[in-house]
Amino acid sequence: MKDLKLWTNRIILLLSIVGMLLCAYLWWIQVSDTIVPCTDDGCETVLNSEYGKILGVPMAVYGFFFYVGVWFLAFERSLIKHKLLDLFLGILIVWGVLFGVYLRYLEFAKIGDICIWCWGSFGITLVMLGVFIFEHLKLRKAV
Repeated sequence: MKDLKLWTNRIILLLSIVGMLLCAYLWWIQVSDTIVPCTDDGCETVLNSEYGKILGVPMAVYGFFFYVGVWFLAFERSLIKHKLLDLFLGILIVWGVLFGVYLRYLEFAKIGDICIWCWGSFGITLVMLGVFIFEHLKLRKAV
């Protein structure tokens, strides 16, 4: 079962790095006034909407630091075996999913368009949650 936790933790680490890269890219696009490569104008509409920033800071910045937090906790989990790290990581990932659901609501209900890059980030967070839940269900069965 130790191998399971090692592998799930590595998957979460990898996913958090992919999330950081995606958010860093979106962050760069927003601060450089570059056109977002997208299949339609949805990404441009979402990123430049009134909901694209909180306190003047692009949402991608918050996403970037969310993934940094996930990476940090997952990295610490690979060094230190403590249930508190599991709890904090689980809380952070669940918070990320809940906030992602809220942002998807804003896309549909308030903005009226969707951003595939934002959905990609949400997908990464959902997969992290799935991996985390899978790990804990398997470990619970083993006890």
